Amino acid sequence: MAPPSERSTGISRRNTLATTGAALAAATGLAGCLNGEGGGGARFSPIADELTVWHAMGGTNGETLDQIAADFEQQSDIAVNMEFQDSYENVLTNTLSAFDSGNVSDMLQVDSLFAQQVLDTEQVRPVEEILPAEFDADAFLDNVAEFFTVDGELASLPFNNSNAIMYLNRDAFEAAGLDPDDPPRTLAEVRSASETLVDEGVTQYGIVWPNHVWFVETWYGFEGELLTDAENGHAGTPTELRTPDAVYDLFEWWKGMADDGLYTNPGIEAWGEATSLFIEQEAAMVLTSTASVAGLIADSEGFEVDAAPYPSISDTRVGPVIGGASFYVPDGLPEARYEEIGRLLQYMSQPEVQTEWHKGSGYYPITQPSVESLRDEGWFEENPMYGVALDQLQNGDASDPATKRALLGPARDVQTVIQNRSVDILNADDIDDEIRALKEEVDGVLAEYYD
Repeated sequence: MAPPSERSTGISRRNTLATTGAALAAATGLAGCLNGEGGGGARFSPIADELTVWHAMGGTNGETLDQIAADFEQQSDIAVNMEFQDSYENVLTNTLSAFDSGNVSDMLQVDSLFAQQVLDTEQVRPVEEILPAEFDADAFLDNVAEFFTVDGELASLPFNNSNAIMYLNRDAFEAAGLDPDDPPRTLAEVRSASETLVDEGVTQYGIVWPNHVWFVETWYGFEGELLTDAENGHAGTPTELRTPDAVYDLFEWWKGMADDGLYTNPGIEAWGEATSLFIEQEAAMVLTSTASVAGLIADSEGFEVDAAPYPSISDTRVGPVIGGASFYVPDGLPEARYEEIGRLLQYMSQPEVQTEWHKGSGYYPITQPSVESLRDEGWFEENPMYGVALDQLQNGDASDPATKRALLGPARDVQTVIQNRSVDILNADDIDDEIRALKEEVDGVLAEYYD
């Protein structure tokens, strides 16, 4: 996930692409973006002789990615330059600008939130057309491949994928007389545990999480509810934000938790602040990504951290929406380039590489052979926190459209509206009016983009 950026001033499809430097032609849908024709025949120049990969993995995750590239170089004699772009949003901005200038990176790590915006440029080639003929695309986990498959083809290579889970302070639970081996599974149970933790004076708050649209999407998914019509944008043009009864239940619970001091809002997209409140033992539970497993284990000095499935609105648990990112490849590069790109994409999907990536980052492995390899060596038995998100993913119903993350062209604007309006709802006297205002504003964003 990326830090916040300034909100765009224009939200139509035309203006969104133009203001980011990607207005190459009038785009009308996905028909051209997956046909290998380069969206009007654009021809790009690689930015370097070696393969260049723009990514957003910093810290230890970046180091692990660099090692994967170094290992690939050694066994293939193909030079790879991993270029850190600071954030997913920077990758997106630089990608769209590169499409406009004609000098592009060979591979682009794009947040799943921004998938449709990149597809709408009609300047990417499906990786299924680039991977070597012997590559088995069916090796990807169903829940993963479902999102990244567009018009029947794998549009981008899944790599660092995640879902939201709950972490808890086992010591705090025990001090409050709660059983950490029986963590809350619904919002009502989260409230009950939070009341006990606060009333017993163990922690100042029960739970915290960043105000980010991904958590709202995850609550929709578990409830089996679509965020928008047109199956979250996967079955046509989305026109409206859906606000079923479960959404009113969610915001009523959320506001009640805030009003009663059981939850504190760390800020919009405040990932670090939410984690700090948990590490500093101000809150006994935090909702965040499975990719935080290694960091939370390392940083939880003075108490024992554990992981648990994401709490659902009700007892319904259809499944989580996917998070993280995938690698896109520009169309229109010199054809000789694609053989080397295909070999790198294939290498990054190999079981031993996915195992290395999972252990070094906390993102779950995204192919069945890599999962089986980890199970065979007893990894998840010895490191159960690493298996929570994977189990949650595989227990979900991959065939249910609600478990597919929304595929929206103006996703960043929709995200911003939902996050800002969530704050308004928490501060409102009448949440019904604010939820209606939220729907009206998102519907307007969708209408203007797809007009």
